[in-house]
Amino acid sequence: MTVLQEILEWSQGRPAWQRDALRRLVLNGELFDDDIRALTEVCKSAHGLAEEQEIAHFAKEHVSDTTAGAAPVSLVSIFHHRGVNALAEDQTLKFAPGLTVVYGDNGAGKTGYIRILKGACRARGQEKILGNVVSGTAPLAPVVAIKYKIGAEPEPREWTGTGEDEFVSRVSVFDTQCASVYLTEKTDVAFRPFGLDLFDKLVKACKAVRAELESEQRALASNALTAVQAQVPEGTAIAKFLTNISSLTKLDAVEALARLSPEDEARLALLEKSLLDLQANDPEKLIRQLTLRAGRVQTLARHLKEVEAALSVEAVAAVFDARTEGRRKSEEAKRLREATFPEGVLPGTGTDPWIALWEAARQFSQELAYPDKAYPVVKDGAHCVLCQQDLDHAASHRLSQFEAFVASTTERELRQIREKFARLRKGFTDLRTTTEAVDEALKEIRIEHEAVADAIAAALSANENRRRTVTAAIAEDKDLAPECPALVSASRDAEALAGEIEARIKTLRTSATDETRKRMTTEVQELRARKILAAHQQTVLDDIERRKKYAAYGLCIDETKTQVITQKSTAVTKAVVSQKLKQSFKDELVNLSFGHVEVELKELGGADGVFYHKLALTRAPGVDLPKVVSEGEQRCLSIAAFFAELSTADDLSGIVFDDPVSSLDYQWRQGVARRLVLEANTRQVIVFTHDVVFLLLLKQFAEELGVDQFDQHVRFLSKGAGVCAEELPWVALPVKKKIGYLKSGWQAADKLSRDGHQDAYEKDAKYLYGLLREAWERALEEVLLGGVVERYRPSVQTQQVSQIADITPEDCKTVEAAMTKCSKWLPGHDQAAAARAPVPGPAELKADIEALENWVTAIRKRRKKPIETASA
Repeated sequence: MTVLQEILEWSQGRPAWQRDALRRLVLNGELFDDDIRALTEVCKSAHGLAEEQEIAHFAKEHVSDTTAGAAPVSLVSIFHHRGVNALAEDQTLKFAPGLTVVYGDNGAGKTGYIRILKGACRARGQEKILGNVVSGTAPLAPVVAIKYKIGAEPEPREWTGTGEDEFVSRVSVFDTQCASVYLTEKTDVAFRPFGLDLFDKLVKACKAVRAELESEQRALASNALTAVQAQVPEGTAIAKFLTNISSLTKLDAVEALARLSPEDEARLALLEKSLLDLQANDPEKLIRQLTLRAGRVQTLARHLKEVEAALSVEAVAAVFDARTEGRRKSEEAKRLREATFPEGVLPGTGTDPWIALWEAARQFSQELAYPDKAYPVVKDGAHCVLCQQDLDHAASHRLSQFEAFVASTTERELRQIREKFARLRKGFTDLRTTTEAVDEALKEIRIEHEAVADAIAAALSANENRRRTVTAAIAEDKDLAPECPALVSASRDAEALAGEIEARIKTLRTSATDETRKRMTTEVQELRARKILAAHQQTVLDDIERRKKYAAYGLCIDETKTQVITQKSTAVTKAVVSQKLKQSFKDELVNLSFGHVEVELKELGGADGVFYHKLALTRAPGVDLPKVVSEGEQRCLSIAAFFAELSTADDLSGIVFDDPVSSLDYQWRQGVARRLVLEANTRQVIVFTHDVVFLLLLKQFAEELGVDQFDQHVRFLSKGAGVCAEELPWVALPVKKKIGYLKSGWQAADKLSRDGHQDAYEKDAKYLYGLLREAWERALEEVLLGGVVERYRPSVQTQQVSQIADITPEDCKTVEAAMTKCSKWLPGHDQAAAARAPVPGPAELKADIEALENWVTAIRKRRKKPIETASA
């Protein structure tokens, strides 16, 4: 199956909204805000949170590889108007369809053009474009344009420097920053067969839909029942019912409890009236009042003692000691995890979420999968209880290691101390120093014992400040401040007051408590609770609906989990890309003659729908590659990885290299040059370089392999860097172009002479004679010796030796005479005053240049080699 067919079959088991998302991605390439909102509604509708939506699933008619064989993108030119680094204004750098070599010395402006390209094209690392920050004035905003063609289009298109362009972004840039990414970071395959990108785009859609759902779910988080529960008498059936309400509570049950019949209403009125009658002129009235008051004061005393115990010096010290011990145990556990777990385990292994997963697996194993067997079960053909696959020796050993870790004393003690700290911390955070009941009790006490009430209130206020100080220190992970308020005790005052009330009751009590009155009170409380529920019935029903919606949103959010997508992406990428990518990388290393260090592409697994790879040493995969190989070897490996990545795509769009042979010796420099020229046979290749030897190697291989090669030269002049010309520097010019350069220079010198600027003419004439001497030297190599031996080239062209059989003494004399004359006028050759001769005039200089041209023409004509072919 193709990638899309594989995804189509897999998608049948995905939620409806994800199938719709895949359809939209295949048709449009990306999802917009309206798409995300629509997909969110589809997801909600499946769980009753929205009206039923019209859905179009990803189907067979959408499976067509529309990008296969897409026309390649090639660059035509870069126009720099202003604002990029120190580049001169209004410069155009041109590119040809085959091989373009952009030569420039260090600081000539090549990096400025590369940064423009990286801003528009595909590159592993983007760079911010700065203006001319050293100019002394405020930098101008960049204004640039890139012209490009798609396939054989007659007219180029243009990117104007803003936003992304889906076409120009298909051109790839390789520079030093990209090289470091390939070596030190895990990277996904930027060029992937059409369809694989659907996985990471679907993951992004999941995250976007999840954000929408969570935002809506948060709006349902408030609990309206709290206000109702505060009105319902404690201990009643209604109070218990409200406490246990959930999304599964039946609405009918609420309606039944809240419905009071006329008989119920009459019964409640009768009971309330009867209780009032019993209190009127009743000798037990004061007993009951004092009993209730004593109970409230005793409750207050118990509350004060609980607060004082919870905020005691020992309790405070215990929570901070537990936190300190937890830190120490955590470090011990961390060292144990690092020592226990082998390399290669997933990040987070051994942490609390992982341990929770492990214990859940234990419960499943012991209760269902392998009852009565010690966990983990690794023998007798046992299966992993998580993935339910056969356990090989390594997996069994790993599970045993995990169990040993979980069962270790250190880990157990860590869990215990964390539980202890959480329990102690909860004692402070949940502690309520004052409640409504406390306030009511203080009001009652204040009627007869104002001083006692004031002392208790002051103690509660001071202790609340102490609780807040301790809680804040815990929450902010700080030590307890020295100015923390001291504990104030008031429980003894309350206990003394309760004892006094009990003494009064004892003298008044003549009989036991009336059970009938108690039952009546209980019944009244129950009926009152039902009446309160009836008054707030709609609030309760609405809250149940809220809880149902909240739970339904949870089910929707579960559908946005991405693990299954990542697993499928990993499997498909392994099948479609990984093997080809790894083999291509090996092939590229062979092409570059890199074989002394064993390096390979390793699979690193997937995350968020993307499958990653990384360069690693075959024999030491855990050692960082840059620590072992040299800078030159790193560059060679990065270039191989770059070309291997290109092999995974059907796209033959252009590629750009910035100084690809930096730090490479001659052997690898030659291999890289040949590889780039070979690639230029199938796509546009643009090379920026400051290396003359590498430039000449590119030209040599281009000639040998029949690849069209175009030259650009960037220089730093008075108006700035990056000044463009279609002429290489003098040192890289062949004889024919050197002669043309000399003729152009002669014209300028001749004009100086005609205008009467003799000193300036003589200066230019001497300079031209120096260049003329170099041109004769080049002619000696290229023409007279037929290119058998040339500078900057290590090889000897033995097949050209037959050409030099016709060299005559006259040829040699001509060269000797011409170079002797030229040497006479080189700067630094001082002449005796008596022998000083005038600098040759323009006519003589022109004749000397034409003598070289005629000599070259005569030899090539003699050897039947047209001069036009000398432009290699």
